[in-house]
Amino acid sequence: MASLKDVAREAEVSIATASRVLNNDLTLSAATSTKERVIQAAKKLNYLPAAKKRKKNNPGQPKQELGLIMFCSKDQEYEDEYFMSIRRGIETACNQFNMTISAIVRQGEDLIENANLNSFDGLFVVGNISPDLVSELYAKNDRVIFIDESPETEKFDSVTSNFFKATNQLMEHLFSHGHKQIGYIGGHEIIHTPSADPDLQEIDNIEKLRFLPYKNFINRHGSFNEDHIYLGEWSTEAGYNIMKQAIEKKTLPSAFMIASDPLAIGAIRALHEAGLRVPEDLSIVSFNDIEIAKYMNPPLTTAKVYAEEMGKTAVKLLIERFEGRQVPAKVIHPCHIQIRESCTSVKSPSDPMSV
Repeated sequence: MASLKDVAREAEVSIATASRVLNNDLTLSAATSTKERVIQAAKKLNYLPAAKKRKKNNPGQPKQELGLIMFCSKDQEYEDEYFMSIRRGIETACNQFNMTISAIVRQGEDLIENANLNSFDGLFVVGNISPDLVSELYAKNDRVIFIDESPETEKFDSVTSNFFKATNQLMEHLFSHGHKQIGYIGGHEIIHTPSADPDLQEIDNIEKLRFLPYKNFINRHGSFNEDHIYLGEWSTEAGYNIMKQAIEKKTLPSAFMIASDPLAIGAIRALHEAGLRVPEDLSIVSFNDIEIAKYMNPPLTTAKVYAEEMGKTAVKLLIERFEGRQVPAKVIHPCHIQIRESCTSVKSPSDPMSV
């Protein structure tokens, strides 16, 4: 059976564009010829969007009605394939097990007012949401599965990826190439429970799954430098603006650990505009391995996250709940480091980087 990725490849467009065309997204700005190419590719491959598949399969059987809460907006999801892939995994598995996503509610909307959480047989939550909403969810529905976040593990099931190990592997890769001054570019997170440890309270606003192992590695192998830490939104534009800010300081490290591929793509654009070469002048490693990562100039060294599988696993956890499991479960998926060309050996002291 053809997948959305197959359609995108056949039409020579991104997965996001293919999805928006096939779901009749009226906000999509694309040439008519591009849209027609996607439609023809879907027909050629006999591809059906998830919603149509659900209607076609087992029409006489009752379906479990599920809710999906996304922390990101539609625009953010289309920009970052990571979240789209998680949603695609959820929808694929729901279709397989005769369940349907009857409502998608996004962060920024009035979630509690606009969605009757009691009416759903189960809820999926993708990404960080506010602490108040976490409590509200549990009060209204005890079958809640978190993906990409794991608050209150004594109550909720969750699916995450092993960012801790992947971060250490990427740092080891940079360190093996002689990099001692390694900066960090990441995003903010919503605080579910403030840290009791005073040292951790200082970084409560930083996404920790990557930042903490980064900081611990730096402390083990050298000296932590707060001047090399940059935070912003989780977007390509933010990565671009953050790197411009770093360049203006004229004290760039020799490498950056960047918390997502979209952030890295924006950062590399800023470096190119400043006349700095990647990796000759500054090495970059990142996370997610979105489709475009291997086609970048240079191709990104990045930790591949199995986002679609995370979504499928979440559905399986919910089915286990339906079948009577009461003990909460947390599943941690591995990552795989994709070594490409955005990292090389550090320059010698006699050949310093000019900014």
